[in-house]
Amino acid sequence: MIRIRPGRSWRLNPGYLDELRALSPPRARSFDGGGILDVVGIEVDGVDIAAGVGEAQVLVAVDELLAALRQLAEGDAAAQATVGRGPTELVLEARGPDVLLSLVTLAPPARVLASGLLLDSARLWSAAAAAARSLAADLVRISPAVVQSPLLRRLRGAARQPSSTRARAATWPHAEGRAFVARSGRGAVRCEVQVPAGAAARLADRAELPRAQLAPLLGSGAVALRFAGAPALQWEGPVYLALRNLVREAEALVRAWEAGEPAFQLHFSSTDLACDLTRDEVRAPGWRGPAAVAPAALALALAGAARAYAEKAQRLGDRRAEADDPLRDLRASAARLARHCAELVSGELRRAPEIVAAPPPQKAVRAPQPPLSRGRIRRLVYRQAWRAPAEERPGAIWPCAGAVVTVGLHQVVGRDAASGRTLFEETCRFAVRAWGGDDLFVSGADSLARIDPLTGSARWRRRMSAAAELWAVPGGVVRAGPAGLERFSDAGTQSWRSRLPGGAPTETLHAEGVLACAGRGMLTALDAADGRLLWKRRARVLALSAAPGRLVALCGGARPANLLIGVDPYSGRLLWERPLPEGSEAALCLWSDSALIVSGDRRRELTAARLADGTRRFSVALPFPGHALLGADEQALIASGPGGAAARIDERGRVAWQLEPEGDAPAERALLQRGVVLLRRGGVLLCEAASGHELARLASEPPKIAAVTDDMSVALLDDDDVLSLHRLATHLSVV
Repeated sequence: MIRIRPGRSWRLNPGYLDELRALSPPRARSFDGGGILDVVGIEVDGVDIAAGVGEAQVLVAVDELLAALRQLAEGDAAAQATVGRGPTELVLEARGPDVLLSLVTLAPPARVLASGLLLDSARLWSAAAAAARSLAADLVRISPAVVQSPLLRRLRGAARQPSSTRARAATWPHAEGRAFVARSGRGAVRCEVQVPAGAAARLADRAELPRAQLAPLLGSGAVALRFAGAPALQWEGPVYLALRNLVREAEALVRAWEAGEPAFQLHFSSTDLACDLTRDEVRAPGWRGPAAVAPAALALALAGAARAYAEKAQRLGDRRAEADDPLRDLRASAARLARHCAELVSGELRRAPEIVAAPPPQKAVRAPQPPLSRGRIRRLVYRQAWRAPAEERPGAIWPCAGAVVTVGLHQVVGRDAASGRTLFEETCRFAVRAWGGDDLFVSGADSLARIDPLTGSARWRRRMSAAAELWAVPGGVVRAGPAGLERFSDAGTQSWRSRLPGGAPTETLHAEGVLACAGRGMLTALDAADGRLLWKRRARVLALSAAPGRLVALCGGARPANLLIGVDPYSGRLLWERPLPEGSEAALCLWSDSALIVSGDRRRELTAARLADGTRRFSVALPFPGHALLGADEQALIASGPGGAAARIDERGRVAWQLEPEGDAPAERALLQRGVVLLRRGGVLLCEAASGHELARLASEPPKIAAVTDDMSVALLDDDDVLSLHRLATHLSVV
C-alpha cells in the first residue's frame, strides 16, 4: 500500500485564503504555488516515512514528485523531489518496473531517513496523481481564477502514467567504478576516506543525472579517523553525508577553541569525542587514555579529507563542476576551513594577547536616553571643548563613549573626546561600527581588523586579498566577497561564505536571524547562522528596511512609478504591495507602524502606508518645495528641506509646526536626540522637537557633517575640514 497524503490544514489558513481569493486573472496565470506550507505524508505499508520532516511548499512538492516520476518514465536512471525544509529530498532510482526510494535530509546533521524501499512505479504514480488531483480540486474551489495557471494544468492532468519513450536499464549505475582512497593529516591525527567500486561508479555517472544531483552521492563507504597511540574510529555509510557533517563539526570545534571554551563534543557517527581545548587532548569511550591532538590539527585533518574526496569525485566522469554542484560546495567549505586552520598555525590571523582566552563580551544594545527634561526646554547653553584639523577629510563622524571617530576616504582616526588628542590612525577603505557596541570593523587593502576606539589597538587582525564593503550583524560582521558574502565572528573566525545569485550585494540588512541582500536586480535572503540561501526574488530594490515580521522594500518598476512591497523574511512570500505615484523618491523611512514615502515633483507629499497590509494611513502635503528628507525617532517625525526648512508631522499626518527656509543650502536630514532636533539652518540650529522652539545656535555657516551624542555633545566639521566638539554646559527648562 502506497499513499501520498498532502496536508489539508492550509485550506483553513486565513492568510492563504485571502491571497488566493484576491488573485487577479493576470497574476493567477503566473501562480506557482510558492509560499503555501503544509506537511506531505508518504505512507508505505502504513508507515509514514516522512513523519517529523515538517512543513514544505505542499503544492510545489507534489508537482516536483510528479515531474520526477515522469523523468523515470522517460528513461532517466534517477530523479529527486524536495518534500521538506532543510531541504529534505526524495530520491528515486529506476530498477526495471520498480522504483528504489530513499528519503534524505540535508539539514544538519545530514542523514538518510529512509532507504532501500523498492516500490511499484505504477502504484507510486497513482498515489502521487491522486494527491495532485485532490490539491487541484481544493485550489479551484478556493480560487477559480488559478485554473489557467501552468501549475494547475499539471496537477489536474496527472490522470495516467506517461508511457516510457525508451527502454529503461535494469541496473544502475552504468559505468564501471574504480575504488579510491582520500587521505589527509599526519603525525598525531589522520583521516582516511574509503570509496568502494560501487560508490565510485555512481559518482562516474553524475554527468547523466543533471536533475538528480543527490542520487550519485548516496554510495556507501567508510571514513576512518586514526590517532597516534589510540584505537582508530570508523564511520560507515554515505560518504558525502558523513563528510558534510564532519566539516560542520570541525568548523564548530575551531570556533569553540578560538572563543576560549574549555571543552567541545565532536560527533563522529555514534561516537562522541570529548575534546579538552585547554590541554589539547581528545578522549573517546573505550580508550585507556587521551590522545594528544591540537584542535586545529584535528579540524585540518577532517577538512583535508573532505577536500581530497571532493576533488577525486569531481574528476570521475570528466565532468566540470556546475555552480550548484554539491561536491563543489563541499570542496569549497572544506578548503576554506583548511585555509583558516593554516592561518591559525602560521599567524595570519593575529589577536591581541589580552583576549586570546576569550573574545571581548558583546555589549548589549543601549537603550535610548530619556528626554533631556520632563518639561518644556527653553534654552541650551554650549561651550566649545576643542578644535582640531581633520587631515583625513572625514565623510562620517561616529561619537563613542570617550572618543570621537572620524572616517575618511582612506583613513579612520580616533580622537579623545575630552581633549581632541589623536588616539589612533588606521588605514582603511571601509569601516563599520560593531552591532550594539563601540568597536570598529575596518577593511583595509590587505587586512580586516577589529579596533578598540579608546586605544586604537587591534583586538584581532586577519589578512585579506582586497578591501570590501562591510555590514555589522549581531555577533560579528558581514563582508562583501567577489560573488557573495562571508561572515566573521566577533573573535575573527570565518563563520561561513555564501554565493549569491546576483553576486556581491549593494545593501545587506539583518532582520530576526535573516540577512536580506539587495543588488543587481535581485532580492535574496540568507540564514544569518550558516549562510544558507532561504529564498530569492527578482526586484530592483531602491531602499530596504526591516520591521517586526517583515521586510519593507521600495522597488523600481518598469514605469516611472515605484512599488512598495512587504515580504515575509523567512519564506520570501509577498505579504502586500502598494503602487506609488510617479515622482516617488528612492527613499524609505519606517516610523511607528508605518512606512513613509515622499512623492510628487513640485509639491512634495508625504504618504504613510501601514506595515500590516500596505494600506494608506495618511497623506500630507509638505509645507515647502524641493527635495525632502525624513528623520524620525520614537517620539517625533521631522521632514527637512532645502535652506533648513523643516516641519514636524504628528501621528495623524498633520503639520504640528514648520520653519520656513533660510537660503538655498541643500536639504540635510534632521538629527533627533532626547527631544531635541538638530537642523543645518544658517549654521546649526537646535530646537525642541515638540514645539519647534529655538534652543541654541552653534555655528554661523552650515557644517559639512554634524553628529549628536547621548550626552547632547555636538561634533561639527566645517568646510575647511576643521573638527570641533561642543559640550552642553547647562539648560533651562520649565517643568
